[in-house]
Amino acid sequence: MSESKSFFKQPFFILCFLEFFERFGYYGFNYISIYFYIAKLGFSESTATTLMGGFAALTYVFNAVGGYVADNVLGIKRTMFTGAILLCLGYAALAIGSNFSPLFVYTALALIILGSCLFKPAPTNLIASIYGQDKNTLDATYTYFYMSINMGSFCASLLVPMLAKNVGYTAALLVCSAGVLVGIVYNLKNYAMIKHVDNALGLAKLSPKKIAPFAFSLIAGLIFISVMLQNDKLINLLLTVASIAIFGYFIWQVIRESDHAQRRKMIVAIILLFYAVVFFVIYQQKNTSFMLFNKHHVNLHFLGWDINPQSVPGFLGTGGIILLSPVFAAIYRKLGTNDLSLPYKFAIGLLFSSCAYGLLYFVCLATDPSQQISFGWEILAISVFFASSELLISALGVSLMAQLVPDRMRGFAIGMWFITSALGIKLGSFIASLVANNSAKSSTESYDLATQIASFNNYEHLFRNIFLLGLSAAIIAWLLGGKLTRMINNKE
Repeated sequence: MSESKSFFKQPFFILCFLEFFERFGYYGFNYISIYFYIAKLGFSESTATTLMGGFAALTYVFNAVGGYVADNVLGIKRTMFTGAILLCLGYAALAIGSNFSPLFVYTALALIILGSCLFKPAPTNLIASIYGQDKNTLDATYTYFYMSINMGSFCASLLVPMLAKNVGYTAALLVCSAGVLVGIVYNLKNYAMIKHVDNALGLAKLSPKKIAPFAFSLIAGLIFISVMLQNDKLINLLLTVASIAIFGYFIWQVIRESDHAQRRKMIVAIILLFYAVVFFVIYQQKNTSFMLFNKHHVNLHFLGWDINPQSVPGFLGTGGIILLSPVFAAIYRKLGTNDLSLPYKFAIGLLFSSCAYGLLYFVCLATDPSQQISFGWEILAISVFFASSELLISALGVSLMAQLVPDRMRGFAIGMWFITSALGIKLGSFIASLVANNSAKSSTESYDLATQIASFNNYEHLFRNIFLLGLSAAIIAWLLGGKLTRMINNKE
């Protein structure tokens, strides 16, 4: 009993607990967001998909700023708690304000974006501070941490869409807010266990001179993002400028790096980040194209159950990750120094992600477009192939930055990893919007036969193109794997 109790008081569990509820709230809203935008804003499926992509991209694009705040303004833990509080307020504002005016929706979304950007780099940064000295076990550590993320996502996929469908969006979003609050309270209650885990700035007293500029920046950011969410072209422009600025700064750091071995590692990091962009383009289809494909073209009556299409991506994806995470972590620990290097893991991850869509493409080829495919094929595609690809790429992204960049810019680098998510998610959402229905403005609207067939064929072509994109990227990544591994190990 005492061993169990001591585990729940360990810094790793305490951080995983807060991450669990932060991801519970984020993915809980993510799974219902397309239907929410259709219901509350009167959007078509295509427009709702575009806004979902813009929102998701902005929650990632500013993560480098969150890393900067942690490194230079507040310290890691203060940044983490500030972000969590904003998230709690954002979901509550979205739950209540969406009943009054669309303007409240955009303001609440801006609060969530700001909170996410401040919060997201912090737990991974703290874990790197605790366990970063042992590079051989870091992949396994982050795999377990990623499992906690997906446990939050899994629970959200079961509860939040069910509440949204049967009780309403207000109740569903209030549960998201309450979850983050529970995580904050538990961390504060056990704060003594993580009190001494931080960077030097976080362990020092907070300078009052930094509070006012930071508060002003938050208010300005809230207004700025609220306006931007209403104009997708502005989001694209910001994403382009931010990507150029952040990657440009990192490249400048590579040029300035005096240590030859460290410079080679940073070059590898840049190449793997481009692989990650391709992965996140594919990844975003799970939360957009899959969601709408399920609604119209998949038989969701399975083993006597009528499955909510909003729950499918989270339920299958995170369920597979939870089951496979201990397996992958055990393999990493078993292999030890013989484990595959990050470049090869990324290559295999890209291959698995392409196989998920290749499977669905061939299933669509063999199915009459006027009919629906079996839900069983999606179980295999998402729970096995796609879950494996996430564990090999998304789960190891922060491990990548911790291993390949110098400690002095770890917070910024982790934030830079998240901008690859923003780029891929935005591009992926744009691609998904091209095949989504541009006229349906009801989450329950059904297709006539002609529209059904046209939509089925569009998704079939989408799955084929994603399969070919992922397969091509995987082959290139594997061929470059040896060279990149030698660069990481400083070998010619």
